[in-house]
Amino acid sequence: MVRSVRQRSRGVALLVSLLALAISLANVAFDRHPAYTQERAGITDEHVRSLEALEGAFSAIADTVEPVVVQIKTGRERSRPGTGDKDGDEENPFDDLFRQFPFGQVPPQMPPRGGGGTGSGVIVKVDGNQAYILTNAHVVDGERVTISVVLQDGTEISGKDKVTVRGVDQKTDLAVLKVTTEKPLDAARYQARLGDSDKVRVGQWAIAIGSPFGLASTFTVGVVSALGRSQRIQSTDYTNFIQTDAAINPGNSGGALVNIRGEVIGINTAIATGGLRANAGVGFAIPINKAKRIMEQLIATGKVSHGFIGVKVSDLTPDFQQLTKVKQGVFVQEVTPDTPAAKAGIQAEDVIIAFDGKPLRSSSDLVEMASATPPGTKVQLKLIRSGKEMTVPITLAEFPQDGQVASNTGGSDSQPSARLGIRVGEITPAVRQGMRLPAEVKGVIIVQVMPGGPAEEAGLARGDIIQRVNGRAVTDRASFERALNAVKAGEIVGLRIYRMGPGGQGEGQTVPVKPFDD
Repeated sequence: MVRSVRQRSRGVALLVSLLALAISLANVAFDRHPAYTQERAGITDEHVRSLEALEGAFSAIADTVEPVVVQIKTGRERSRPGTGDKDGDEENPFDDLFRQFPFGQVPPQMPPRGGGGTGSGVIVKVDGNQAYILTNAHVVDGERVTISVVLQDGTEISGKDKVTVRGVDQKTDLAVLKVTTEKPLDAARYQARLGDSDKVRVGQWAIAIGSPFGLASTFTVGVVSALGRSQRIQSTDYTNFIQTDAAINPGNSGGALVNIRGEVIGINTAIATGGLRANAGVGFAIPINKAKRIMEQLIATGKVSHGFIGVKVSDLTPDFQQLTKVKQGVFVQEVTPDTPAAKAGIQAEDVIIAFDGKPLRSSSDLVEMASATPPGTKVQLKLIRSGKEMTVPITLAEFPQDGQVASNTGGSDSQPSARLGIRVGEITPAVRQGMRLPAEVKGVIIVQVMPGGPAEEAGLARGDIIQRVNGRAVTDRASFERALNAVKAGEIVGLRIYRMGPGGQGEGQTVPVKPFDD
């Protein structure tokens, strides 16, 4: 028995020795012909060198650009649950009856303004121990928001004396922070190089850098998927977006979209989630040329002046083209009274084909051109009325703070009523028909109630119709905001509402609401 075991042991030892020899010979053969195996697999040394060069380029871009992108942390002195900056992963307030998606698409997402959480920003100017950071307005804008900035090396800057909001432009969703550091910053390292977004082309590399999910200095790569995208997101018109498939997630808002030269070509702003709660390969960035114009005004004066026309327009769709016999331009749906457009004699159903000599291909073109023109500037609008071409001089005014002046029509609209923790919209014909509201019911409709806010605590719900505020009649959103602004700090707000019951019967009731502290 012992002998048998010994014989088997010798056999196993011999087998192991032969196997080791075979492996050794195979390794020698492989070492003598390293390229052969790669070529058989379809990968040559030239391929590897090319890929290594590409890797090296991306690493160099990361080394150059990551220091100029900061993480922005926000909080509130008094928390408003549900309004945090999730940077695009939240449901748009307009769903079901209130949701109207262009072309049947799920729209891009961004959060309510002024939330708590994390976002990103780009250092655009360094002056000794002071720096200016460009970011999105919805990252930092809001009442009683506390802000801290974290540099790439982990240095955190906080405190109202060190981090201030230099200016906010809600129309373009851009803002500038001013920070003071303990030691002077090296501009060569920390100040971003801004590119020329007019030279961006579809198919070019696009690199997104920011703090998704609070993970600072995250570097993702994709391409420019499309240019000139226009979207309406929570009552804000975004025009001329750069679309990219570089991964953009919650927390990327305000971060940089850069090219292969390490130049910032856009500010990451929104994502289309397709119902998911993260990146779906469709992200949007504000072109840097547009952002530069806003940024320079905010740094210099803390505010931005936009041109005002006073028309609501639609794209010239094939149906409109057939109706008007015009192939290119924008269709005037409405002229707001007592505005530059009204004073210049522009009429509904006019087709505006050029703005100061520049042809208009879409309603977004008019929005962009009017917004970029300083108030007080006189321009020429070329239009077609009843088949006749004419040129109308118009002097642009200052963009008002309480409404759109040149925008796409359609869809229910809303603005945040931060004091109550709600968003309201107009009662459009579609809303009235869908809810079967009686014709005599006037007011505004609640389209979102922020969780944990005053309105929710008072029992208000989405779909409630606000008819009066402290006895003042409400007929539209503007009258609602005026009535709410008249309420003094510390006062209880009495809301008279109309609520539809399960059986389709409506009833009125008065609801007292204690606003957020002023």
